[in-house]
Amino acid sequence: MTAPHGHAAGGGSAGRAILLVAAAIAVGAFLLARGFDGADDTTAATGNGTGQTQTDPDDGENGDDPATVESTTTTTTTTTTTQPPIVTRPPGEVKVAVANGTGDRGRAGRTAGILNASGYVTAAKNTQQDRVGESVVYYRPGYGDDAKAVASALGAPADLLTPAPATIMTLIRNPETPQDLETFNIFVVVGTDNVILDPDPVAG
Repeated sequence: MTAPHGHAAGGGSAGRAILLVAAAIAVGAFLLARGFDGADDTTAATGNGTGQTQTDPDDGENGDDPATVESTTTTTTTTTTTQPPIVTRPPGEVKVAVANGTGDRGRAGRTAGILNASGYVTAAKNTQQDRVGESVVYYRPGYGDDAKAVASALGAPADLLTPAPATIMTLIRNPETPQDLETFNIFVVVGTDNVILDPDPVAG
């Protein structure tokens, strides 16, 4: 009577052992599956298979968002200014009186001869004073450019030019002869500074 009972007990132990082995296999399979899933998650977190962390290309230097970095563009504009050409009257329409302020006889005539050769209407005079220190080129209103041309013909710098005063005729001796100088446009006073060179100093 006892033998069948003992067989039944042995069969129950074997069944429990099988169940434990099956459970262990199931747990092992589950842990292996979780291990593979964790590896996939790690790869996704690193962004590549090398284990290096990728940098977002949209990030600027030092972590600044390039959208917030100001960009300054400098535009340089070059403007070319063209000076208008100097328009002067024909020399034959410009009257120039030359006054000698050097004290050297014939100096006004020699200087006027240079201008006369260029076509200017000239008159040679003496200044009220025997000597004038600084040479000057006076011009009537509207004859500034013509005065520049006269100074250039005499080899004189343009800084000699100055508007003629209302008292310009008082600088000239005997203005009424041989011509009426009231109608003249430009008055050249040759001074002792030698800015206006004598074309023929030997003649003096």
